[in-house]
Amino acid sequence: MSEQARAGVDVGGTFTDVVVLAEGQRPRAIKTPTTVDNQAVGVETGVDEGHDGDLALVAHGTTTATNAVLERKVARTVLVTTDGFADVLEIARQDRPALYDLTVTRPAPLVPRDLVVTVDERTGPDGEAVRELTDDEIDRVCDAVAGLEPESVAVSLLFAYADDTHERRLCEALADRIGVPVTRSSALLAEFREFERGSTCALNAAVEPVMRRYLSNLAERLPDPVITVMTSGGGTAGIEFAARAPVHSLLSGPAAGVVAAGAIARSAGFDDAIAFDMGGTSSDVCLIRDGQPDVSTSSEIDGLPFRTPAVGVHTVGAGGGSIAYVDAGGALRVGPESAGAQPGPACYGKGGDRPTVTDAHAALGHLDPERQLGGGLQLDIDAARRVLADLPDDTDGAHGVLRVVRATMVRALRKVSTERGVDPSTLALIAYGGAGPMHASALARELGCAAVVIPPAPGVLSALGLLLASPRYEASRTVMADSDADLSDAWAELEKAAGEELERQGVASDVTLTRIADARYAGQSHELRLEVGDGDDIADLLHEAHTAAYGYAMTGEDVKVVTLRAVAEGRPALEEPPADWEQGEPAEARSREIGVEGETVQARVVSRAGLSPGDRIEGPALVEQRDTTTLLAPGDVSEVDDANNLVVRFDG
Repeated sequence: MSEQARAGVDVGGTFTDVVVLAEGQRPRAIKTPTTVDNQAVGVETGVDEGHDGDLALVAHGTTTATNAVLERKVARTVLVTTDGFADVLEIARQDRPALYDLTVTRPAPLVPRDLVVTVDERTGPDGEAVRELTDDEIDRVCDAVAGLEPESVAVSLLFAYADDTHERRLCEALADRIGVPVTRSSALLAEFREFERGSTCALNAAVEPVMRRYLSNLAERLPDPVITVMTSGGGTAGIEFAARAPVHSLLSGPAAGVVAAGAIARSAGFDDAIAFDMGGTSSDVCLIRDGQPDVSTSSEIDGLPFRTPAVGVHTVGAGGGSIAYVDAGGALRVGPESAGAQPGPACYGKGGDRPTVTDAHAALGHLDPERQLGGGLQLDIDAARRVLADLPDDTDGAHGVLRVVRATMVRALRKVSTERGVDPSTLALIAYGGAGPMHASALARELGCAAVVIPPAPGVLSALGLLLASPRYEASRTVMADSDADLSDAWAELEKAAGEELERQGVASDVTLTRIADARYAGQSHELRLEVGDGDDIADLLHEAHTAAYGYAMTGEDVKVVTLRAVAEGRPALEEPPADWEQGEPAEARSREIGVEGETVQARVVSRAGLSPGDRIEGPALVEQRDTTTLLAPGDVSEVDDANNLVVRFDG
C-alpha cells in the first residue's frame, strides 16, 4: 500500500471504526469490537487490519476523556483559586436542573471541597492588581497543595483572563515544586464567567493524566504515523496539544461525524440538514446550516459545564445496545443503559441476556442471520427472540421496543429543529452510525423531513469525518468593549496566537484565519456568536443574528462586544467525501419476510455493492452492506445519486 495511506479511527461504545485511504485504491471500512479496558488495543487492531504497508497519518476520535468524566475515573485533582471563592464549583449557577423535582440531585463537582486551596491575592476586572501575590504566599500555597498529594492541579484565579501575572507565577512554582500536570485557566480559557472557567479548568486537570497515559500508549503501539486527535469544535489537533488540553476532546467522536455529515449533505445537494448518528450506546443529533454544523462555546458533560468550542450535538441514550425493560409503573422503557461491547446484545452470542434494540431488529428479520458483523460476530436470532419473549405481552415485543426508542430519538431531533424554530421540511436527515439507517426512514417521516441521505459507508462516517476535518485552533479573549471600539490590536494578538498554535502542531502553510465576536445588547446576559469579515459592522451583524434567532432586533440598544475569537484552520487530509468505496462482491438479490411498523411484509433484500448512480429501490426493502443495513418502509422511494449516496424520499 502507498506510503501516503491515511486512516481515520473512531472509538465507539461497541465498535471501533476505521477508514483507510491510499492512492490508487478504494477507501476501506473496518469495524472491530472496542476494547473497553484499553481502547488503544482496538485502535491498533483496526489499523493493522485496514492496511498492509506504510501509514502516514492516523486521525483519531477518542472517548477516553469523555468516559473518564462519565465514570468519574479521573485523577486526584486539587483546585487552587482566589481566597473567598473556594465554593465556586459547588455553588455553580444555583439553577435547578429540574424545577419541580424534589428528589433531584446535582452532579458532584470533580474537585471536592477538601481538595480546594485558596490564595491570598486579587486581580480586578480591569486587570489591575487589587491585592498583590507575594512570594511567601506562593510558598504557603505550594506547601498546602503538596500536602494533599495531587495527581493534577487546576489553577483558576479571579479575573485571570484580564491579567494572568498571578496565575503564571503560581503555576510555575507549582510545576517546579510538585511535578504533576498543572492547568492554568488563563492559558486554557481567557474568558470571563468564573464558574464556567473554573469548571473547564478543573475538567481539563482531572482528565489530563488519563489522556496522557492513553495517548502515550497509543503512540507506542503506532510509532510510525503522525497521530492527530479530533477536538469537540470540529477540527483536529496534534497529539501533544490533545495531551495537555484534553478538555478540547470531550465531544471528539460526535464532532467528527457531524463534520462528515455536513460534507455528505453538500454532496447530495442539501445545504441544511440534521446529522443523525446512532451507534451502539447513544444517538447524536446536530443541526447543519449552509453545510456547516452549529458550534457552541457553552457545553456540558454529565452536568459539568465547559466553554471550549464544541459542535452543537444533542445526545440521548438510545443506541443499538440500549436495553429494554418494564419500569415500576408497567411502562416499556428503552435505555439509557446499554449492553455495550461486553456482553453486547443477546444476538451477538457473547452472554447478553437482556433485550436490546439490536435484538428487536434481529427478531423482526431486519438483520441477515448469515452475515458476519465486525470482528467476526455471527448473529444468534434465536437468542434475540428468547430475551424479547421475557417482555410482557402488552409491550408488543420487538415492535414495541422500536416504537419506544424511536420516540426518544424523535424528541432529540425536535430539540435541534422545531424547538429552535427550524422547519424540518427544509431539512434532509443524514443518517449514519451502525444503527442509524435502520431507523432513518421512520424518524424522517414522523419529523416531516424532506429526505433521508444514507452515505456510501454510513457505519464508519465518523471515522471518515476525521480525515475531512481541518487542523483547527481557536484563540479567545474577553474584552468587554463597545461595538465601535478599535479592536485591531486585540484581533492581531489572537490571530498570532492561533497561527502559532497550529505551527506547533506542524501546520505552517495554507492556514486561513477567521474572526469571531461574541456580542450582545447592553443589559443582556448571553451572547450570540458572529463571524466578522473585513469591513463588517458588529452591530449590524448582531441585529441580523438576533432577528434570525429570536425573530426581532433591538436596533436602538447599544451593542457590547464581550469576547473576541480568532480561528486558524489548515487543510484537511481529505477535501471531499469519497464516493467509490470498496464494498466487496454484491450478493444475489432475494427477499425475506420482515416486520415493519407492526405488520409482516415481504421485503426485497438488495446488496449495496451492486448499486450504481441512478438505481431506484422502492420499499419495503433492506439494503445490506458491510457496515450497516438500511431499512426502507412501504412507500419509501430511494435513488442512488452521483456521489453514491442513497437518497430516500416518501410517497405521500
